[in-house]
Amino acid sequence: MQKSDANAFINQLLAYTLGMLVFTGSIGLGTVWLRYEISLVANRNQRLQAHCAEVQRQIDQFTAEIAAAKNPDTLIRVDSEMRLGLVPPREEQSEHVAVDVEQRLAAKRNQDLFVAEVQPVVFRRARTR
Repeated sequence: MQKSDANAFINQLLAYTLGMLVFTGSIGLGTVWLRYEISLVANRNQRLQAHCAEVQRQIDQFTAEIAAAKNPDTLIRVDSEMRLGLVPPREEQSEHVAVDVEQRLAAKRNQDLFVAEVQPVVFRRARTR
């Protein structure tokens, strides 16, 4: 009878050991999977940051090209090269605006959207006798 009790104890010990191995293995597998997912997200984030930096560089380049094209000296040179015969505007033809032009034009364009065509409500007391 003692032999079966020893076998039972060893079987329980082996079952618990196997259970602990499966449990720690699943934790290890979960940790490896989580680290893999983190590295994928980090790589995707790095690619997005590089793409954003490239787009910002292109925006800066185009802004510089636009600024160079708007330069009065460049405009005069292009006018003479193409023989357009353009002249700069006279002082009375131009008007300097002190407010933000974009906001002023947006307000001017959208002013009819917020006009209320509602008749005022008039409350009158009922006549009592």
